[in-house]
Amino acid sequence: MAVSVAVITLAILLSEQADGRRKFRDNPVIPSARPSLVTSEEVTQFCSLMPWMKPHQKQKCLLEPLVMPSVQRGVGMALEECPNHFSDHKWNCSGVNTAQVFQERGILKTNTKESAFVFALTSAGVSFQITKGCSLGNWEQCGCDTQVRGRVQTKDEASWEWGGCSENVGHGDDFSRKFMDPEPPRKELEYLLVKHNNEAGRKALKDNMGKTCKCHGVSGSCTVKICWRTMPNFSVVAQLLRKKFDQATKVKANDKKTKLQRITRGKRGKKKRQKGRRPSAGDLVFAEKSPKFCIPNPELGILGTRGRVCDANAKDNRGCKKMCCNRGYDTFKLSNQVKCNCEFIWCCKVQCDMCKKDWTEYRCR
Repeated sequence: MAVSVAVITLAILLSEQADGRRKFRDNPVIPSARPSLVTSEEVTQFCSLMPWMKPHQKQKCLLEPLVMPSVQRGVGMALEECPNHFSDHKWNCSGVNTAQVFQERGILKTNTKESAFVFALTSAGVSFQITKGCSLGNWEQCGCDTQVRGRVQTKDEASWEWGGCSENVGHGDDFSRKFMDPEPPRKELEYLLVKHNNEAGRKALKDNMGKTCKCHGVSGSCTVKICWRTMPNFSVVAQLLRKKFDQATKVKANDKKTKLQRITRGKRGKKKRQKGRRPSAGDLVFAEKSPKFCIPNPELGILGTRGRVCDANAKDNRGCKKMCCNRGYDTFKLSNQVKCNCEFIWCCKVQCDMCKKDWTEYRCR
């Protein structure tokens, strides 16, 4: 009974908070003091519903239970976004789920480029959702970033003033670090890799903050221009990380297993270690070669490429020869009814015809 009460109470509170979102971005959110709506016993029961959490994550849940839905949304959003950027790769994030992210199972128990990307993207996803929740005033412990203030004059545009509700990416970044990074610190290569890639994901979000502005004045003039910091679309962050995936740096731990060092190739393919040269903070790093993705590997959560869509005419990784690992492909003639010849009818509707659309699809055997 206690579990259901906690869950219902949390759901009601989150719903009330969503209804109270700002209508305008010009005034910073100052979270109002709210009485505690759940007892310590109910919080404990609620956190026990998520057995995937590690001890330090469970402690964070006990302290901030209302934040947990945003954590799960952040990871889910990242895993949903992931396949959009790997249509040209034999591995397309399929087979990866939330439990694997937190328990480091499947592909995430390897030290490959693929695990580096997932760790980076999910950490960025948690930071994104926590930041968004803060700017919406969902929790008492955070709000807008009030440190972004003052007038700004640049060479290429008229002066403007920081104001409104700048999204508090600093709090989201800090929460993600404390929740997603492995604890306690260990002198192990795996620990160093996960910690570095998590940070690279958060950095991709933090370094690409933009600004949104609004003019104030008589008759639409821009007498006063107020701007606030905003996060990029999450797909932009994922695309940046995909580029870093393609340029990922191979590393190894130093002798004391306290730092990562780059491994580069010397002459004639021989390994050349550059002592003390650490990877850049924004780089994705890996330590071992990726497994074969052509056939299923249940232990690593690899589904293989059977059934994947490919391009029969392409010569790159999207091409059927490479994507299907020389197994061949099947051709499907498909058709569908789609809206066409749309026109606006005064007033106020859009009228369209229905047209038949034919296309050919190729899928790996």
